[in-house]
Amino acid sequence: MFKTETLVAFILVAKHRSFTLAANAQRQTPMAMSKQVSQLEKRLGAPLFERSTRKIRLTQFGGEFLLRAQKIIEQHDSLSHWLESRQGKFTGILKLISQDVQTYDETIFPWLAEFHRLYPDIELIIDVKENIIDVDEDLHDIYWGVSDYLGIKHPNLKRRSIWQAQLGIFAAPDYLARFGTPNTPDELKKHQMISHPHQQPSNALVVNKSANSVQTEMEYVLLDAPIKTVSGHSKLAVQGIGLINALVDNHDIKTYVANQELVPVLQEYWYSSVELYLYYHQVKLEQPKVRAFIDFFLSKRKYW
Repeated sequence: MFKTETLVAFILVAKHRSFTLAANAQRQTPMAMSKQVSQLEKRLGAPLFERSTRKIRLTQFGGEFLLRAQKIIEQHDSLSHWLESRQGKFTGILKLISQDVQTYDETIFPWLAEFHRLYPDIELIIDVKENIIDVDEDLHDIYWGVSDYLGIKHPNLKRRSIWQAQLGIFAAPDYLARFGTPNTPDELKKHQMISHPHQQPSNALVVNKSANSVQTEMEYVLLDAPIKTVSGHSKLAVQGIGLINALVDNHDIKTYVANQELVPVLQEYWYSSVELYLYYHQVKLEQPKVRAFIDFFLSKRKYW
């Protein structure tokens, strides 16, 4: 018989075309991954990959074996899920990914100890990827606090709405003293912003063009963005560097506004329908560990 972990290693290497990337996905060393594939090739008596100094690719035999290996792993996972479902066991590794740490700070971490006490046999692996998440590359059980692009790109995913909020505009008082307080979006042209490097465009400040309107699509203006960063926007805004977009119910924003370190700007032009979701895979038999996690943390939503 073939060991499941060996087949998984082979499938990952075939997918990533790289022992290093496959090892990262499996949290192993490239040497360990290469050893598993070499042992598999030895047992099969045929090479699975053509190796060069720059890249690897499947042999014809490797491509044919890959199709069969994938079916075996799918059947193994299906059997495991079925057994877990019948037994009602909340066990196994649950991999979770979000796009920023602050989402975890506000929705997961305060209740993580309670969840662990209730489900001690569920091992959580919590990760952050601050640019665009691709389900084909980022293999996780739950994608937490992601906007609707993930559902559009991967319509087979299931999703639950986590929250809706206004996307506001904020700036420090000393910044506004230097650049002036805009009264309409047209007056933003002389301003600058703190942006996100993976946002498209990367210098777009989201703002409705008409006052007190509900928009179905985001509108924006393009500004100078001297700093583009994946995190720390509110901290940089407090230092007077530029305008920022931020969810109005964000804990940091609420604190900074209450302390008058940040000031709301153009409130009547704020985008009003940002929605964040949790996504999970659609399978015939839902895994108890996934259902336990979703039900538990959504029950805490009133405290977020």
